[in-house]
Amino acid sequence: MSEYQVMPELTPEEYAELRADIALRGVMVPIEYDELGNILDGYHRLKVCSELGIKDFPKVVRAGMTETEKLTHARKLNMARRQLTAGQKRELIRDQLRATPEQSDRQLAQRLGVDHKTIGAQRKELEGRGEIPHVETSTGADGKTYPRKPPTVTQEAPASAPQRSTTDIPEPLPIIHDKDTAKDTVIHKPVTVFNPTKREVSAMKKPEVVARMQEIGTSALNAEKQLNREAKAERKAYELTDDFPEEKCRLFVADIRDGLKEIADESVDVIITDPPYAREYIGLYGALSRVAQRVLKANGSLIVMTGQSYLPEVMQELGQAMLYHWTMSYLTPGGKSPQMFQKRVNTFWKPLLWYVKSEYTGDYVGDVVKSPVNANEKDYHEWGQSLGGMLEVVERMSNPEDVVFDPFLGGGTTGIAAMCKGRNFIGTDIEAGHIEVSRQRLKEEYGRCQK
Repeated sequence: MSEYQVMPELTPEEYAELRADIALRGVMVPIEYDELGNILDGYHRLKVCSELGIKDFPKVVRAGMTETEKLTHARKLNMARRQLTAGQKRELIRDQLRATPEQSDRQLAQRLGVDHKTIGAQRKELEGRGEIPHVETSTGADGKTYPRKPPTVTQEAPASAPQRSTTDIPEPLPIIHDKDTAKDTVIHKPVTVFNPTKREVSAMKKPEVVARMQEIGTSALNAEKQLNREAKAERKAYELTDDFPEEKCRLFVADIRDGLKEIADESVDVIITDPPYAREYIGLYGALSRVAQRVLKANGSLIVMTGQSYLPEVMQELGQAMLYHWTMSYLTPGGKSPQMFQKRVNTFWKPLLWYVKSEYTGDYVGDVVKSPVNANEKDYHEWGQSLGGMLEVVERMSNPEDVVFDPFLGGGTTGIAAMCKGRNFIGTDIEAGHIEVSRQRLKEEYGRCQK
């Protein structure tokens, strides 16, 4: 039985009648849950559905209620819908008074769907028996505290009075419909979602999602998207120091085929690199895969820019120790497109091969990066890439303070992009001259990216 089941089990006869009705007409009154999947109302209906194999039935999720509000809501539904005796109704009212004696008669009457004088009569009886305290103040519907007025006792209707129809369902707890409603609300307002999808149910299990739904009156999925965007923006925020942070940049001469033992195991967040494309260098991609598997953290990524001519061989080498995740497109628009004579192709893009060490669990990432038009920066290295394009790759694939590593440093463009985005950087190259050029260029460009 649900912890919010405020009434006793149905009698066998009542249950058989409910079962026959659902078998004939289906579930007519939605089964209600809280955001954690607990049943607020409809325990018996759900039990019948399980017995009859009915999986598609109307549902309502009421999110953002306190435990007291959940029980209050369950009592209200039962007060209005079930054929209760006068004694059973009195007991529901008494249960509510025992739970929330500080609330005013009018507030409780509104929540339970009864007259406030009926509440007052039951309060007086419970106070007289010492079951609830006599309070001098009460909490109104606006959440404020007021001096309590003496109750006015009135005679209840006899048990033979006409019962309310089973279709006379009370208004549910408040639903936030739009931003204006939420903005004007000054007291706690639960939110209601009818027939939620699995994604909505999952989202509402997060307290921060429900709080945002209450705050601005939006859907569960919109609230979750907003919170994710805000969290991502916070993760991506960074500040640069006035002087070049030497301690965050490490450059040295090394050959990747030697294993790069100078770099500690699982110390790198992302490798972003652009190895040479010619056939004689294909073996370097296998060495890169093995080094990446060792130095990357458990959730790290390897991003490799490459050409298209030997793409199958390159991917086979990268797959030696890493797992293929995706292929991104790096667009290189403009009139300086390389001509692949043997293929009769003018190419305006490069593959960005994305490999991972294990399952990727980071942010959603767009898979098209665009370099500025004709930004083929070859002044520092014959195979250099544009700084604008690499800035975008670094921004998407890493966060501030991450460690970015480029084992084919060349002219240092990846390092500049990493440092200008507030990352730590490790760069290696087989040529000492490339290391010195990159070191000087990094300091010069860092000063420019601060402006």
